[in-house]
Amino acid sequence: MGISDESRRLADTREFLAMWSAAKEEHFAQELVPMLPLLLGSSTNLDAARVQEAAHHLVRAMHLASAPEAGLPAALEYLTQVITATRQPSAG
Repeated sequence: MGISDESRRLADTREFLAMWSAAKEEHFAQELVPMLPLLLGSSTNLDAARVQEAAHHLVRAMHLASAPEAGLPAALEYLTQVITATRQPSAG
């Protein structure tokens, strides 16, 4: 097996892992969507798109929390940044 074969297999593996991670994120986000209104309480501001977006943010935070190089502090920082960005008025 030459270097190019090994390099291609490594690239294929990375591509597969990226696609697998994206599929898992989407799956978990879909699992969270029906739970979020219950967790967040009833609010007139919780339309389906906002709940979907929040689910994706929670999945991302869980991913960060489980990563050895990131951990819970990184997950909490990510959620803090999301909340801060959400609360800022959009420039436009």
